[in-house]
Amino acid sequence: MYFASVSSRLLLYDSNSWDLKKSYGCYDGVLRDISWSDDGKYILQVNSKGLVEILSPAEHDVRSLQHIPLKDTWSASFHRDGHRNIAIGTKSGNVVIWDTKNKTIIKTFPTPSQQYSVNYLSYNAKNTSLAATTQNGDTVIYGLVSNIPVLTVKLSCSRSISAMKFHHESRSLLGLATDEGHVVLRDITTNKDKAFFENVHASPVSDFAFSLINKDVLLSSGYDKILHVYDIRLQNVVSTIRTSYTLTSLAINSDNLVALGTKTGLVLVYDLRDLTKPFNVLKGHEEEVRRVAFQPARRKTLSADISLREDNEVTSPQNVQSPVKTRTSDMFFVSDTPPKINLDMSVQGADNKADSFLVMMGLDKSNFELDDDGNKSADHDRKSERHELKYRQLDSEKNISKISTPLNSKAAENLGFPSPIGITNGVPDDGCCSNINLLNVKQPSCTMQGNNFDTKTVEELKDFVKLTLSDVADDNRNYFLHIMMALTKQKLFLEKQLSNMNEQIQNLVHNQNALVDINRKLALEVDLLKARQNSL
Repeated sequence: MYFASVSSRLLLYDSNSWDLKKSYGCYDGVLRDISWSDDGKYILQVNSKGLVEILSPAEHDVRSLQHIPLKDTWSASFHRDGHRNIAIGTKSGNVVIWDTKNKTIIKTFPTPSQQYSVNYLSYNAKNTSLAATTQNGDTVIYGLVSNIPVLTVKLSCSRSISAMKFHHESRSLLGLATDEGHVVLRDITTNKDKAFFENVHASPVSDFAFSLINKDVLLSSGYDKILHVYDIRLQNVVSTIRTSYTLTSLAINSDNLVALGTKTGLVLVYDLRDLTKPFNVLKGHEEEVRRVAFQPARRKTLSADISLREDNEVTSPQNVQSPVKTRTSDMFFVSDTPPKINLDMSVQGADNKADSFLVMMGLDKSNFELDDDGNKSADHDRKSERHELKYRQLDSEKNISKISTPLNSKAAENLGFPSPIGITNGVPDDGCCSNINLLNVKQPSCTMQGNNFDTKTVEELKDFVKLTLSDVADDNRNYFLHIMMALTKQKLFLEKQLSNMNEQIQNLVHNQNALVDINRKLALEVDLLKARQNSL
């Protein structure tokens, strides 16, 4: 396992021995960001000019696998399920999804009315939402099902966001850090703060991270040389570590090791169970350490992912298995922690499906492709599955015909058969035999293959029923989602109209009160004039 840190160069350390293993750098200036894909295979690097590059830690060096050829790129983030889809943010405020297999844009989100550079991007835990924080302090939440902005998070305490990321388990919990020293945890479902740590740092918060061991533990680092450890549930600071260095970045792994990048180029490594002093100090950089990151543990899958270096390889037809695919969706769970169901998203021996959440749901008809084999569109894929099912049905019918009609078999071509008058169900009637020798007659193969026939037929019927039910469920789910989106839009529209009406009513009340006051003043003035006239 590697530990990565970036300054003007990318350095990879062995996280067990902490020896420097690899170094990579081909750009001028301090790199902006690095991150690992969740499968631990690739590194996403953003240089000082915003160019995005995908790297692979090879045996003896770090190899550049792909440059993303988009203009004005400024930030990037891996999808939380694999390495195929990457969210890209630009200096003009655009957010797109890049397919590393096909090397093309597969999704473009609507551009905000006010165009600011996208500084930070983050997928939520279930890949149902994508958060994009812009330079003006707004964080736009894009729905990956509806492909539209569903929420804009605006902090009343600050307009300058220094760090942003989703919680790794709770799909609705968004973390935000500010230049004023605040740390905010916002629930995007209700758009309300779940926790607010005001002025917890005396200077800008440089970075924060959620613990991988305890979901209620949060850490933050700041330019005030302080590391804070929080309890989210109790909403308090449980520990504070003061260092001698200005802290610029933070990372934590599953072994409770905490790495802190500093302004002077050092990397401090702490054990979360003993924060009295760092147990290791890495001195590989001479400039500011902009980002630190631990390599995630590689997931064990039945079928290995095709690497980015094999993007020109075409999958042979022999590798294509049953068209029945297992699909799953958790978008209808209400709680933040739905039941954990380990579903294999691919058939053994077949390619994995695309990393997109919509593809796994079967709703994204523009990008429904097989993982690491992006040469087929959604319609073509469905047609190919149905054609394959038809071929399998034809094969089963052929098998049935071969089993039920042994006359077509080669073993029985040269055999003579007794007369149907003299034989009943293959047994001589009352000992009267025809002129044909019954010893040369072989038993039909249906008795020998009866079990195979039954199991194969049952399996084919099961596959057919599963595919039919899956298609019906997908259609119903898609229809239900469209209804939900329409109702949600109508609700938002009515709420907006209601708020406008309330505002107009308040203005009318205010105007009415002002008119009443003016009438009272006029009445008083009239009375005064009458009194003066009477006195004269």
